[in-house]
Amino acid sequence: MSAQLLKQFISKLQQDVQRLDQLSHLLEQQYELMSQRSSGPLEELNQQALQLMSALQHNQVSRDQLLQQFGLEHSSDGMHHLVSRLPIPVQLGTRLLLQELTLKARLCHAQNEKNGILLASQRQLLAKLTGMQNRTSYPAMPL
Repeated sequence: MSAQLLKQFISKLQQDVQRLDQLSHLLEQQYELMSQRSSGPLEELNQQALQLMSALQHNQVSRDQLLQQFGLEHSSDGMHHLVSRLPIPVQLGTRLLLQELTLKARLCHAQNEKNGILLASQRQLLAKLTGMQNRTSYPAMPL
């Protein structure tokens, strides 16, 4: 197992934990801006969130490729097999890093769901106020 590839793999995990922290913060801000119906700053914030999600996706693809270079499947089983082959101190730190990554990803998912519920309720209210609740599709509306 190449030490350089392993360092890259762990570094990508650390980067994703930091990016998920940033995304979580952006999702909290997004909720506030949506609540205030502040579309200007919301558009900018959405672009930042999209960039973070793109970077997270890119790192996931890179990690999958690294797992393949280690001769492992790019799945949770492959990840667990890799971690189990590490020296104990590195193994423990990597397990904690993976747990943190999982928890932060779940938090971001929950925050995104909350934001989606707010958006849906705002669209519903807008449809009622504009008399469009009987339509089956929405016209192009800015978020």
